[in-house]
Amino acid sequence: MKKKLVAILVASCILAGCGSQNLGPLEDKTTKLRDENHKLKSDIQDLKIEIKKEKTNISALEKDKDNIKNAKNNKNKLNHIKASSEYYQNVTKAIDDYTNIEDDVSKNKKSEKIQSKLTDITNKLDSAYTTYKSKIDKDKMSDEDKKKSKNINKLNKELNSAMDDIRDGYNEKDKKKIQKGQATLSKVSINNN
Repeated sequence: MKKKLVAILVASCILAGCGSQNLGPLEDKTTKLRDENHKLKSDIQDLKIEIKKEKTNISALEKDKDNIKNAKNNKNKLNHIKASSEYYQNVTKAIDDYTNIEDDVSKNKKSEKIQSKLTDITNKLDSAYTTYKSKIDKDKMSDEDKKKSKNINKLNKELNSAMDDIRDGYNEKDKKKIQKGQATLSKVSINNN
């Protein structure tokens, strides 16, 4: 038993001596891994800061994109308002021109001067509508502007129908046709809703 105890003691001493030699490289490796771990944590923190910065940039770019879209919508709306306004001004001038000769038209004397003025008025209405159509872009219009454009289309048809009846009636000395056109013209309403 004594031999066994001595053998165990000797083996323990040998093993203890061998074990301490292996600890040096392990401690170096542990230190190296700890340093690498610290560097990786620092890199991760830098990446988190970079990601946060990029998210802020993305948010700002999205806001700019929305602002540009709103600016384009406002520009399209402004273009439609200008085109509509010009159309209504031109229609008003043409109707004023007709009002100035309405008494002569009602007399139905088939004067070439009045015939010419009626043709000019019809041409002004056609020109006003053509100009309006050339200045708008239906694809870029809002639903509200499309509704207004539809009202302008309807107004144009009613005005043309009335003026065609008046002009044709005058040219043909047809009092009923003139009166029909005048009645239609008096019922035409400008609905800008």
